[in-house]
Amino acid sequence: MDEADRKKLDALNEAKESEKALQKKDLEEVLARVSDLLLLFSGDSRLTYPVDERGEQFVLDPERKEVRVPLAFFTSYPYRESRFLFHLYTALALYPDWVRCPEGYLHRGEAFAREAGILTNAFLEKVKEAGLSDDPAYQKDIVYRYMTSELLSFFEGCDLYASFLMVFLRAPMYEDPAQKKDLAKMLLLEDLLPHEDNPTETHRDLAGLLLTREFWGENEMDNEDVKRMFREPVLGRARFLCLREELSASLLRGEPVTKRDAIIRMVLLPCFLELFRGDLQRTELSATVKLQDGEAKREAARKKRGAPSAKNMHELLQKLDEAKRQRAVAAKELLSGRRDLTSFGVTAEDQNLFAHYERLVRPEREKMKAFWKKLLGDTSREVSVPVTGVPKGTLSVEALIDRYPDLVEAERQQNYKNLLIFDTTHLQKISRVLPRFLDISFVMDSSGSMRGEKLAPARQALVICLLSLEDFAGYLSQNAAVTHEPCAVRTEVWLYGTAGTKILSFSDQGDKRAADRILSLARLDGSRGSTDDGGCLKQVMAEITPEMIREQKAGRRIRLVFVVTDGASSFPGTAKKAVEALEETGALVQGIGIGDPQDAAALAAFRYVYGDRGLYLGKDAGRLPDALLSALRENIGGVFRQYFRRSVGME
Repeated sequence: MDEADRKKLDALNEAKESEKALQKKDLEEVLARVSDLLLLFSGDSRLTYPVDERGEQFVLDPERKEVRVPLAFFTSYPYRESRFLFHLYTALALYPDWVRCPEGYLHRGEAFAREAGILTNAFLEKVKEAGLSDDPAYQKDIVYRYMTSELLSFFEGCDLYASFLMVFLRAPMYEDPAQKKDLAKMLLLEDLLPHEDNPTETHRDLAGLLLTREFWGENEMDNEDVKRMFREPVLGRARFLCLREELSASLLRGEPVTKRDAIIRMVLLPCFLELFRGDLQRTELSATVKLQDGEAKREAARKKRGAPSAKNMHELLQKLDEAKRQRAVAAKELLSGRRDLTSFGVTAEDQNLFAHYERLVRPEREKMKAFWKKLLGDTSREVSVPVTGVPKGTLSVEALIDRYPDLVEAERQQNYKNLLIFDTTHLQKISRVLPRFLDISFVMDSSGSMRGEKLAPARQALVICLLSLEDFAGYLSQNAAVTHEPCAVRTEVWLYGTAGTKILSFSDQGDKRAADRILSLARLDGSRGSTDDGGCLKQVMAEITPEMIREQKAGRRIRLVFVVTDGASSFPGTAKKAVEALEETGALVQGIGIGDPQDAAALAAFRYVYGDRGLYLGKDAGRLPDALLSALRENIGGVFRQYFRRSVGME
C-alpha cells in the first residue's frame, strides 16, 4: 500500500470514527431524554445506561448497576423510540427479582430435579433399546446434566416471555395492536422467534412459541401439537390464556421467580415433557454423540436473547446472593435495636432505606459533631464587656501620652487630682444568652423532574441534615446548665410537587418523630407531579403564628427555611411572594437549586425567586449534600454569633 492509499484509508477511518462519535452523542442525548421514564419503570435511581460501542444486545449488569445500550441498535435498525424503550424495559423487567431472589435462579436445577430425573430415565431407555448402554457419552450423570440444561433453557425462555408481560403491565401502550405488530416485526428481524424447522427439537421451540402466539396469534403457528396444547382447558381457561393471566397476576403481586416457576410447572411444563418424549422417539441415536452440545445450544439461545452467558450469570447471581445474605445480617443487627414503627406506616423497606443513608453519611456526621461542639464551646464562654465610669487606679498609656504636658504641670503643683490619665473602664464578665427556639424547615422538591440522578443526592442531603441537627439538639440539652438557658432545636420536613405535604412536624416526639423522619426520606421519591414550591412555602408561612413572629423579631426565636428545588418552579411569582412574606416575619430563607444550567427558563425562575439568597448547583447534583450541610452550618453559626453579640450589647 503506497502513501496515497494509506492516507485515503486513514481519512476514511477518521471519518468513520467521527460519525461514530456523533452517533454516540445522539444516543446519549436520547438516553438523557428518557431517563425519567427508565427511572419510573425500574424504580432504581442508581442504574446507569452507558453506551456500548461494540455490543449488539441490551445487557443488564446488576453488579455494576448498569444497562449497556448497544450503539449498533441505534445505527443498524430504523430508529423508533417505542422499539428502543421496549428493549430497555425488557432488560429491566426482571431486575428487581434478580436482586430480591437470586437463590431462586441459582437453585432452579435442584428445584426441577424430579423432572430432570424423569427425562433422564426416558432417554436411558432409548439408549438401552439402541444397544448403547456402555457408550461413555450416554452415562447417567452426563445424561442428567444434559436434561437439566434442557429444562433450564426452557425456563429461561419462559423468563423472556415473563419480561415481555411485565413490560405490557408497566407500559400498557405496548398492548395496542399497532404497537404489537411493530414489535413483532422487530422480533423477526432480531431472530427471537423460533423457526420450527427441526422435528426432533420441538420441545426447544415451546417457550419461543409463547412469543409467536402473543405477537402473531395462533394462526401463525405451524406446530399443530403446540396449537392443540395451547387450546386445551386448564383451570377453566385455554392453557395459553391461563398461563398469561396467572403469570401477569404473579408479576403484579411482585412474587419471586419461585412462584412464577410453580405456575409454569403446573400449566406449561407438562407440555414440555410431552414434546420432549415425542422428540426422543423420533431421534436416532448414534455412538459417542456428545450430549454436551445441548449446552452450546443453550449458550447460543442466551446470546440471541442478549442474556449473559451461563457462567457469567451464575457468578453474578452468586454475588447477588452473597449481597442479599449480608443485607440480611445487617438488617438482623439493626432490628435488634430497632423500634417497631409499623403502626405509623413505616415498613421494613423504609427502615432499611434510612439505615442505608445513615451509614452513607456517617463520616460527614462525625465532622458536624466536631463543629457543633466548637459552636457550643463558644456559646458557653463568658465575655468581658467594658463598663465606663468606674476608676480602677491604673494608668491609661494612651491618655498619658496625649496628656503628658498636664502631667508635667501637675508635678510642679504637686496636684494630681484632676489628671485624666487614669483608666476608668472596668471589664465585667457577662454570660451569653441563647435564643429560646431554633426552628428549621426543610422544603424538599419531590416533583417528577427530581427523578434520576437528582434523587439520591437529595435524599442524602436530607438525612445528614436531620441527623446532624439531632446531634446538635442533644448537645444543647446536655449543656443546658453551662449555656445558662435551654435552646430547643426543632425540625420539620415538607415535600412538594403539585401540592405540599408536611411529613415531619416540629411537635413530633418519640416514636412518632422517629417514624416521620424515616418517612420523610422514603416519600422523597420524585412522584409528586409538577414543581409548586410557592404553594408549599405559603403553607409553611400559614403555620407561623403572630406570637412566633413577635418572638422572631425579638430574637427569642430563630427561623431558618431551606428550600431544595430543581429550579423549574411552576409558579415563580407565587414562590417569590412567599419567600418575601417569610422574610418579613424575621425568617431566613436559603434556596438551593439543581438542574440543567442550559435550561434558561428554569435558571431564570430560580434566580427570580431566590436572588442573592439562592445557590444554583446546575447539573452537579452530587454536590447537594455538601451544599445543604454547608448552608446549615453557616446559617446557624452566623445567626448564633450575631445573636451573641447583640445579647451582650456589642452591637
